[in-house]
Amino acid sequence: MARAFFSILTASATALSLVLGACQTPPPPAPPPAYDYTQPVPEGDLLGDDWFDNTAIIGHSLMEGFEGFSGVNADIHYFTATGLSAAGTTGYSKFKLPNGGQGTLKKGLEQQQFDKVYIMLGTNEITTSKDRYKSNMTAILDVIRETQGDDIPIYILNATPTTKKKSDSTPFNLKNITKLNEAIAELCEEQECYLVDLYSCFADENGYLPAKNSTDGVHLVASQYKVMANYILSHTVEEPE
Repeated sequence: MARAFFSILTASATALSLVLGACQTPPPPAPPPAYDYTQPVPEGDLLGDDWFDNTAIIGHSLMEGFEGFSGVNADIHYFTATGLSAAGTTGYSKFKLPNGGQGTLKKGLEQQQFDKVYIMLGTNEITTSKDRYKSNMTAILDVIRETQGDDIPIYILNATPTTKKKSDSTPFNLKNITKLNEAIAELCEEQECYLVDLYSCFADENGYLPAKNSTDGVHLVASQYKVMANYILSHTVEEPE
């Protein structure tokens, strides 16, 4: 009799436990890990050109080459100019504007809300100090966030390598490219921007741009802009909903 009574009590306790457990609110899902801005964007799936829809691209002649030769079919607005530097970007007044005409970067960004922004700057100020470069870039980022909102995804493309011949004979050398890319990496960490490591995309085993891939030691031959596009499209970050 005692054993039967104990079995009944045990069964009742188990049933009550199950009922109470069912009434409890499950714990909320763990938040996704924070993005590591100290590292370049890792490689992922190759996305289609529509990734670039409603994107603003800010940059110098390499980005002009991207516009002309990458073959990307997307709704991109280019704020670009030959010889453009980070130091000169905020004061430059001849950018093509989304609504037509010419004007400053700020005026153009005030005319349209973009989904993301890409920046490639620095080659035209290759001997500038790290601190000055980061200060000039920060001024650009301030304009972007003032007009586009603090949450706008910003990707910064680092400097591509130069050929050994160019490196051996001009300031566009491996040492200065490395210093510039160190500054870009620091900037991305400090400002929480996504770093796209184009240098690694184009550098050979010695850190130089193969001569066959360049027109003048710095700029790319037309076919290499498609390589650039595919690299960017396979190094993206999925934004949380």
